[in-house]
Parts: sequence; C-alpha cells; structure tokens
Amino acid sequence: MSASGGGHPTDAQRAEEALPALRALLDGLAAGDRTALAGLLRDDVAWLAPDGTHHGPEAAVGRLLAVGARAAGWDAPQQQGAKAALRWRGDGGGALVVEVRRGRIIFVAEA
Repeated sequence: MSASGGGHPTDAQRAEEALPALRALLDGLAAGDRTALAGLLRDDVAWLAPDGTHHGPEAAVGRLLAVGARAAGWDAPQQQGAKAALRWRGDGGGALVVEVRRGRIIFVAEA
C-alpha cells in the first residue's frame, strides 16, 4: 500500500524522500562543513561504533568530520528505502550506513 493510498510509503518513496539529505550529507562531508552536517542530524541521532553507541549530534558531527577528512571521494548512495550505504575512497576506503527519516539522519554506523 502506498502513502498516497493512506498506507505506509513504499521503499521507492522512502528512497526518493531520503536522497536530498544523503546528497547534502555527502556535500557537507566533502566540504568539512560542521554546521551543514549538524543541521542534517536529528537531536536523538545514534552512532554505532566499535567502542559503543554514541548519541546526539555533537558526537556524530565529530565522527563525520573524521571520516570526511580520510575520504578522497564518495560513491553515489546505495539505497534501500530510507537506509543507505555511503562508500568512500582513500585511506583504505570504507562506508557509512545511514538512515533518514523526514529529511534528517537518525542513525549512522561506520562499516
């Protein structure tokens, strides 16, 4: 059932709604723009890391900037609904796994 029919949005609709935030995230990472990154994160954002779960935009922005500093470039988002893998090149490469809800990032994990 689609959102237009009064039900839940489809994965395709969720992916389309999340894409602007994902693009803005990649732009903010490339520019090292702390303010832009903070504006994309919900207040209750969670970051899963090997050393535990970190909550809040301040913790996430610092971690995002650290990843952005290592990245030599980014691939296009690989999406499944509101979730995406954002792969970077350089420094061994890696990926961020993110989830977007209502245009704001609610979850990040570095893979």
